[in-house]
Amino acid sequence: MKDEEKQPKKTVPLKGRKMGKFMKRRWVYPAVYLGFAAIVLISVLWYQNESAKPKTAPNTPYEKQEAVPASMTKEVFKMPAKDVVIKKQFYNAEASAKEKEAALVFYNNIYYQNKGIDIGTESGNSFDVTAAMSGNVVKAAKDPELGFVVEVKHSNGVITHYSSLASIKVKEGDRIKQGDMVGTAGKNSYDKDAKVHAHFEIRKDGMEIDPVSAWEQSTAQIQKLADSMKKDEKKQNEATSTTEKSQKNRSDNATEKDTEKESSSTSENKTNDN
Repeated sequence: MKDEEKQPKKTVPLKGRKMGKFMKRRWVYPAVYLGFAAIVLISVLWYQNESAKPKTAPNTPYEKQEAVPASMTKEVFKMPAKDVVIKKQFYNAEASAKEKEAALVFYNNIYYQNKGIDIGTESGNSFDVTAAMSGNVVKAAKDPELGFVVEVKHSNGVITHYSSLASIKVKEGDRIKQGDMVGTAGKNSYDKDAKVHAHFEIRKDGMEIDPVSAWEQSTAQIQKLADSMKKDEKKQNEATSTTEKSQKNRSDNATEKDTEKESSSTSENKTNDN
């Protein structure tokens, strides 16, 4: 008993006693609940406000987005040079015999159809060749037969081709605008008779389009023209195939009749011999 009395008594810190008395008051717990509820309500309102704000893609600030000029989307094809004339027209299968003959290129003792137009000056001098429409340069190289060649890709998969150039002012990967200088007209070994000229083509999906029919036309209109040409070509091929089959059937029928006649004649001869 004496040992127990000797042990030091544990004392409650003054601060803890004050906190205990404070927590025993009736209004403390309701106040804590109300405060917690207020914090939750404020958090919900803040979240809803942040969700309502318009979201922007990360790392793509609006002011840094590349815009396409409205004028560029409305561009139409233009003649790729000034003060020039067409020296040789595009080969058109529906043209007259004289026009088709004039649109042939004679090279290595073989006649080739002209897949574009050849332009030149009346004087025969060299001239600046310019971009018929804005686009990206996808080819800029020297060809042993065609001279310097430049190809530019435009919207809707349309390609413009420039060749027989004595020099070029662009390189692959360049972005050029309509009217920018592409190069200067020159000569080539493919069409020596044309002398100083520039050869220009418009292509869509590997199909050559008559540049004259493309003047003042957009790439979207060129695409429609190419689609129409494909349909006409398909119909023509189907008609040709039908004609060939009909001719083959007639030939087979004629052969069968000849065979029957020969067989009948042979039978008659054998009967007479007997």
